[in-house]
Amino acid sequence: MAQDTDHVYLKSGSVIRGKILEIVPVDHVKIEDMCGNIWFYKITEVEKITSEPFESDKRRDQKAIGFDEGFVNMTSIGFLVGSSYNAQVAPLSLLMVNGYRMPNGFFAGIGTGIEFFSSSYMPFFLDLRYDLIGTDVVPYVIAKGGWGVPLSSDRTEYDINYEYSGGPLFGAGIGLKIRTRNHFAWDIELLYRYQETSYNEIYEWNNQEYDYTDIFNRIEIRLGFYID
Repeated sequence: MAQDTDHVYLKSGSVIRGKILEIVPVDHVKIEDMCGNIWFYKITEVEKITSEPFESDKRRDQKAIGFDEGFVNMTSIGFLVGSSYNAQVAPLSLLMVNGYRMPNGFFAGIGTGIEFFSSSYMPFFLDLRYDLIGTDVVPYVIAKGGWGVPLSSDRTEYDINYEYSGGPLFGAGIGLKIRTRNHFAWDIELLYRYQETSYNEIYEWNNQEYDYTDIFNRIEIRLGFYID
């Protein structure tokens, strides 16, 4: 709750808030402000003196949940770290998410980018986040899901046709936003990531067809920036 604080309103338009130490109605007023400084004013300089509820900026900031409401852009680079026995040990991922952050800390957005698995894929996904607590340093939880679309064209090699198709993706984990200046923050994420990719091999000489599906269960590590 806000506490009553002495206010000295000056004719110049300034307001000094704190604790009145001394007041002589026909001569002067002495007040200690909220930073510990002591001020002395002639009564002729004073418009009025009151005692009012006042909540400091620090107390208001402590109640706030993280960042401002509004549209947000997040751009990041990441690696999908997996087993050293896999052909793709740590595929590179470049993603951008645009969405809206609500006053209660919930964020919903749409993301896309490019990721390099066995071939190049463009993911399209729904991105959901929720800020937990804090002001300039804000931990959050994240979940995303969508579909990866292959960027590689179908090709023929040695009488074998290769046809690429997409697959579902899912991710869930935690993140941390670190605000370093107004409307800008660094963003760190650690997630579990699931991705399917698939392709067909069609042999022209006997019309045999083989379907292959690669399943990636990975730890996704991301670093990027947050602009609101």
